Amino acid sequence: MKKLLITGSSGMLGSSLVYEIGEKYNIYGIYRNHRNPDLKNQFKADITDRKKLEDIIGAVRPDFLIHTAALTNVDTCEKNFELARATNSLATRDLASILKSLGTRFIYISTESVFDGKKGNYDETDAPCPINNYAKTKHEGEIFVEQLCDNFVIIRTTIFGWNRVKEPGSFAEWVYKSLRDKQTIKMFTDVIFSPITVNTLSLLIDRLLQADFTGTLNIGSRDSVSKCKFGIFLAELFGFDKSSITPISVDGFKFAAKRPKNVSLNVSRAEGILGPLPTVEDELGVFHEKRRL
Repeated sequence: MKKLLITGSSGMLGSSLVYEIGEKYNIYGIYRNHRNPDLKNQFKADITDRKKLEDIIGAVRPDFLIHTAALTNVDTCEKNFELARATNSLATRDLASILKSLGTRFIYISTESVFDGKKGNYDETDAPCPINNYAKTKHEGEIFVEQLCDNFVIIRTTIFGWNRVKEPGSFAEWVYKSLRDKQTIKMFTDVIFSPITVNTLSLLIDRLLQADFTGTLNIGSRDSVSKCKFGIFLAELFGFDKSSITPISVDGFKFAAKRPKNVSLNVSRAEGILGPLPTVEDELGVFHEKRRL
């Protein structure tokens, strides 16, 4: 059985990978604060500690590494660029450098936010133009992977789902909990995205571990939706009152960091490798099926 090492193994995607494909590999995890109760072999580490990463990778010698760990709070990244760069860029550089001599297949989870959001329907040939520190540091991570690795896949995506280990805090969970509790929420009509559940992405990553492909892939739903429409679809699916959603423009919302508006993804390249990808409504159906709150 081949060895798979997951950074961020207690995060939303990391814990989903353990749940969805854990029986197919000898899985090891790296976590910072929250141990994953579903995973036997785990290392507590800060991914900005290169020596610690060297020790773990040297002990495991993984066939595959999926790098899901990141500082994802966009406003925190904006306020603390050095922390964002250390976590999102330099840790990725260190992992890629350490793995190079082992021939490990490296899957790097990036973001659709590397694009400026001005046109939408981005494909892999579109030049990244990040507009905030989160996206800049994730894009720099992509560059390090391309420079240092021979056997890699960079996945640009936007995920949603249930946190299996940590307390709920993801976007979709917030929408679900707010509507369930009959709270009024504001949702953007002009932020467009192509979300995919962590469950579906985990299964697709499993296929990519074995695929004869190196490079960058957009992986998301095959269509796109506004954040507001996403909330309305979710409300309808769960039987919540969609009038609790107040449509607003992102232009009137004060964030520390700029947000790109239309980061919808063209997933034609991924579909050529993996087959047809699901729609947003398909993925909300998965979210409904996996409900845990």
